[in-house]
Amino acid sequence: MKSLNKRLAEYFENNQTTLVNELLPKTLDQLEIVYSDNDLNYHFEMLRLLLDRVAESLLQHPDETNAAEIGYDTENYLYSQGVLLKQTVDVLSVFRLSLMKHMRKSDLIKEAKVEEGFIVTEEVVSAFDAAIRATTESYNRTKEREHEEMERNLNAVSTPVVLIDEFQAVLPLVGEFSPERFEIVKDHTLHKVKEYGLRLLFIDFSGIATFDDVFINDLFNLTKTIKLLGTRTVLTGIRTEMAIAAIQSEMDFKELETFNDLKQALLTINDRE
Repeated sequence: MKSLNKRLAEYFENNQTTLVNELLPKTLDQLEIVYSDNDLNYHFEMLRLLLDRVAESLLQHPDETNAAEIGYDTENYLYSQGVLLKQTVDVLSVFRLSLMKHMRKSDLIKEAKVEEGFIVTEEVVSAFDAAIRATTESYNRTKEREHEEMERNLNAVSTPVVLIDEFQAVLPLVGEFSPERFEIVKDHTLHKVKEYGLRLLFIDFSGIATFDDVFINDLFNLTKTIKLLGTRTVLTGIRTEMAIAAIQSEMDFKELETFNDLKQALLTINDRE
């Protein structure tokens, strides 16, 4: 007589459609969830693949059960539809419980040994746990990528290169600057310097909240790069503590023009020219 593992593996392989058609509506009714036809079909396909994973694991030796972990929302379809991660996890959890109840009532289980029943239960739980884990990780990675993209866009918008006239512009620095944020600002600034063909760029520090040696070093490198592009750089709004920090960092700012504020710089330089 075949072992319970093999009998259930064959049962899952041969009855995937029937099982999902029977248990998925009950799951959604219990959770009071209503899906569109497209969403429902997507759930159906994902659950069918998951039952494949359960069938495979039932035929493997415990040492062979590896990270063949399929996530549930592998293509981020549900995510793109605005479905919360909690709802997806709830569907998986309730469906798993319904599946185990279905197994317990079946003739396949009635003649099985207790130990076999425990082994089968472990495999079912493990497969669904793997799907929940992989889906959660995929969801978190997607959220993190979106957050990083949003930060890049916000940083570009929050530190605009503002044209004063055809060849002059000001870069107002506002808030706090992590190395990552400054890198985005640097790339955005260099792009605009080349795009506008600037002759003069004012970098205003009056809105800077905090700074450190890393920020000062990054700033120094930015001004050198801008100079290589043929653009004159003028620093404005430098506070006393920033000037002291620059000296302590042994940065050579002798070649840079500095003014107390942007208004003074604009009046002085434009009067000269």
